[in-house]
Amino acid sequence: MASPVRRPGSGEGMDAPPIGTGDDSQVPARDWSELPLDALASVFVKLGAIEILMGAGLVCRSWLHAAKLPDLWRSVDMARHKVVDDIFDIFGVSPVEPKINCDVLCAMARVAVDRSRGQLEVFVAKRFVTDQLLEYIGDRSPALKAVVLVSCCGVSNQGFTQLVARCPLLEDLMLVFCPKIGGRDVYEATGRACPQLKRFRLKKRAFCFSAGKSGGEVLGFAAMHELRTLALAGSAVTNDELASVLDGCPRLESAPGLSRWCFLPFVSRLMMRTTSTKLSAPVMSTSAATPTERCDP
Repeated sequence: MASPVRRPGSGEGMDAPPIGTGDDSQVPARDWSELPLDALASVFVKLGAIEILMGAGLVCRSWLHAAKLPDLWRSVDMARHKVVDDIFDIFGVSPVEPKINCDVLCAMARVAVDRSRGQLEVFVAKRFVTDQLLEYIGDRSPALKAVVLVSCCGVSNQGFTQLVARCPLLEDLMLVFCPKIGGRDVYEATGRACPQLKRFRLKKRAFCFSAGKSGGEVLGFAAMHELRTLALAGSAVTNDELASVLDGCPRLESAPGLSRWCFLPFVSRLMMRTTSTKLSAPVMSTSAATPTERCDP
């Protein structure tokens, strides 16, 4: 039997409980499944869609219930995850998670859309998106406002135009290295289908300035009459075409990527428009003013 241990400063008859006898109280294990839904939701919202679908939502029944709350799926970002980054276009399989391929990611995206219950507002994806997935999203996401597609070789003009036709509330579009999407007709159709579109960012593999002729696709942006920001990289474009865009987009304020010497006439007109807008704007109190939206290319 262990001998009693005397505490420093204690009285002569004050013996401490024996050490190692099992009498000391045990800290009860915490049951994480009993956390309230609002607490779980506040944690899950900081995770990405893939993390929830592959991990957090599979822990237990209560966590799965929390992972199905529609508020978690207003914004679905499936572009910033190692599983997506490591997918090779040739094989469509992630070396990090061999069981995860493009088909599995498309299925996960459909689950995310279903859980949003029509409240999806932002969809961001990379590499795995197809025309069929965009059709699925468009049919179930009437509140969609922003779409970002990066390196999506499986999306064609037909799939993209079908999406924008079903989502008239779109305000922000970004296409990065999507080689099968483009053309004047596509951008004009986008402008007609999405009258509230304010930001369009397009990035292709290489930048091309044409002194006299181009494919004319940039003229399609003139149909986006509410456009505030137009960021182009890799599109063949002339100053005359950019002038037509300015005429068709009276609210255009920012054109990242076009502030070069070859676009000096366009940049000068844009600067004059921005300056005159600021000078003619009524003076507003600080409490009534709203912060200016910024959209980096």
